Amino acid sequence: MSFQTNPTPHNLNSRQYRFCLNILQGMSQTDAYLNAGYNCESREVAHTDASALISSSKVSSFLAAHQTKQLTAVESAVLSKSEKRQLLAAFARAQLIDLLDDSGQIKLNKKSPAAKALKEWYRKERLDRDGNPVVTSSLKLLDPITAIMEDNKMMGDYAPSKHLVAQRIQFDVQLVDRGKRNEE
Repeated sequence: MSFQTNPTPHNLNSRQYRFCLNILQGMSQTDAYLNAGYNCESREVAHTDASALISSSKVSSFLAAHQTKQLTAVESAVLSKSEKRQLLAAFARAQLIDLLDDSGQIKLNKKSPAAKALKEWYRKERLDRDGNPVVTSSLKLLDPITAIMEDNKMMGDYAPSKHLVAQRIQFDVQLVDRGKRNEE
């Protein structure tokens, strides 16, 4: 009667599983193979054995499945170009009036398009010399010109910039006395 005490995915044994995890963490095939507990007389043999192991169907299917999951996670975490442009457009279109209510008081609403462009906000309460409360509120929005310039850079609207390449040039000059030259 045999049973597996520590089952691994895709019917991999424990060393194969550690090898796959090492590969997924960014190790080279040879280092992943040696770190997984395989014994080899040289790195060249380890490289050959690691190449054979990675091409096996169990290991390659396990790696393919997990690399796809990692790519999906990275792609979902990174903004696409259109999402970046939409944010820049929201920054450029933001108006201070969108954050004020009818009486002129600051009204912060996360659903307001201008809220995305909010750079700084503070509210300060103090008492004047008569003991009356005075409330001071201030807010700053991101610079719309900067957002427009960044969008232009993303779209390539600017002409290519010229760069000066400074190089050091050295000349070897030999002076020849013409009088001695004619005598020879």
